[in-house]
Amino acid sequence: MISLYWVATGGFAFLSLLCFCVFIGMRRMTSLGWLAATMVLGTIETLFLAEMDTSATSSVVVTMLTPLVYLCFAQAVRAVLNQRHQNWPIYGAVLALSIGSVVLKLTGVPFVSRTSVFQLACALAVLDIVQRLYVHRVRGGLEWALLAVMVVMMGVYVFRGVTYPFIYPMGTEYSAIRAGGAERMTLTISALCSVVAVFVLLAQIINGVIVTYRLRSESDSLTGLLNHQAFYRVASRAGKTGGSVVVCDLDYFKSINDRFGHQAGDVALCAFADLLQASGYQAGRVGGEEFALIVPGLSPMAAKIEAERLRKRLSDLDLADMPGDLRITASFGVAGYEPGEEPRQAFSRADAALYRAKAQGRNTVVVSEPAPEQKVAAA
Repeated sequence: MISLYWVATGGFAFLSLLCFCVFIGMRRMTSLGWLAATMVLGTIETLFLAEMDTSATSSVVVTMLTPLVYLCFAQAVRAVLNQRHQNWPIYGAVLALSIGSVVLKLTGVPFVSRTSVFQLACALAVLDIVQRLYVHRVRGGLEWALLAVMVVMMGVYVFRGVTYPFIYPMGTEYSAIRAGGAERMTLTISALCSVVAVFVLLAQIINGVIVTYRLRSESDSLTGLLNHQAFYRVASRAGKTGGSVVVCDLDYFKSINDRFGHQAGDVALCAFADLLQASGYQAGRVGGEEFALIVPGLSPMAAKIEAERLRKRLSDLDLADMPGDLRITASFGVAGYEPGEEPRQAFSRADAALYRAKAQGRNTVVVSEPAPEQKVAAA
């Protein structure tokens, strides 16, 4: 009959290879590197776990590696969640408890008497993972699933540390405990939770890569706003509620590039994009120096007030690489759209209003005339 430990070892080895292959294929992401390290250490730990009751060396290796496996997994979680802080007090406590457990083993203290120290070290290492997931502000289904699995895992170590000294006599060897129902149950739960946790985190990493590539495909590389295609795709879904659109264009942008260089032009574009992003409305860069906003639920006159605020804030900006007396300005065209109307038609009217703003001397906001069907409805 094949031992459960050999099955677990084979499973961890397969997951190690899988994580390593994904790590290589995805340009050596930090999270995948930590996850691959977790699986390699987990494989080694499982190999020594099979001999722990007969070999002092195996017992020492397992005692040191088990908390380390969870700490490596915590680093993978930290990388996935883009967290920078390190829980140094937890790391220090885990190290001290692990060394203490080894010392107790080498001095001949029975397993039942020293197991609470080892179980506490493992529980603290898992707590590092639980704490990182808990404080993360945005939790989706994968994060909740991983949090639940790690809480169960921490519960296993707390259960062992609290109950084993009471349910087993002090001189009981680990071989006898391992044959018992409690240890077999907790080992099975730990193995299942470990596999689930690895697959959940791996799925989260891959999902994050997919989301990142999708955002890159939809974003303007310079300003971070939606690009032309993505913006108009979003706009096509905004026609259900009615509202207004704003089209804006930096004034004399070519002369800025000619006088101060393209780097200064990029600074002006990014500064204007930041203002549009801070407005809270969906913004996009739809041309070289042309931007657009979707303002759902606002009439053209209300949208004009918002555009005037943006125009004034831009003209008040002091930008680097430009003389202090130079002010960057923009012209704005505003048009409304009715519920159910295709916003793209409103953009055409807003473009016409933008050209009128340019013709009126720039640095101004012009509202488009209502569409013919809107005039009829008003009449």
